[in-house]
Amino acid sequence: MADIYSTHFQESETARKYETGEYAAGTYSDLLWHIERDQLRAILADLRSVKSRIEALDFASGTGRITAFIENEVEAATGIEISQAMCDIASQKVERAKILCADILSAEGQVEGKYDLITAFRFFLNADPALRLGAMKALAARLRDGQSLLVFNNHGNLWSHKLMMWPYYRLRQMGKGPRATGNYLTTEELRPLLEATGLRLNRVLPCGYYSTKAIRLAGFKRALRWERRAAKSRLLGPLCVNQLYVACLK
Repeated sequence: MADIYSTHFQESETARKYETGEYAAGTYSDLLWHIERDQLRAILADLRSVKSRIEALDFASGTGRITAFIENEVEAATGIEISQAMCDIASQKVERAKILCADILSAEGQVEGKYDLITAFRFFLNADPALRLGAMKALAARLRDGQSLLVFNNHGNLWSHKLMMWPYYRLRQMGKGPRATGNYLTTEELRPLLEATGLRLNRVLPCGYYSTKAIRLAGFKRALRWERRAAKSRLLGPLCVNQLYVACLK
């Protein structure tokens, strides 16, 4: 992966700070993770209705947050991550899942297996267009059949509260390519990517309408109630910062 993913989280200290900072208890990311877990459970319940056995792959698995959750919901789980520092943390967190430190986009990379469920969280937003296409092709090739699901998210929806900062980040990033922060995506920008890789979008599950200020104003529990209601709203859902996409092979 020839971009920030090949270097940004290779240092052990950087990986540790991500693990203890981004999703620390009481943070906005932690709040959204409460909702994302509910959304993943619902997706898995639907998948379980058509598949008696589920083998899952968590791509760009980082420190194992998604992998550790999924391993308790499926028969077999694998996490693939390019950063050894991240893999070291993930290996200590999971119980049954297999953690592989590998680059599935390398020229000599082989399809290591087929899966009924593939997750890819916090990856596509910060990847450049070529990397997005390569990753989507690689993941589509690993779906077992037409009932298998690819679940990935966009945690920087342009049509959310982040729109206010778009001019600032746009000026800073002109001519510099993707960065670790300040990137934006829309659902419409992702549709051609799915089309080009033989996938179709089944549904979109949003969360994150109010921003971290809601926690400071109302406290964690009340803010979580607000966000759960907003996530179920047809009006507010498209304006949430996090959009969770469920796709399958055409």
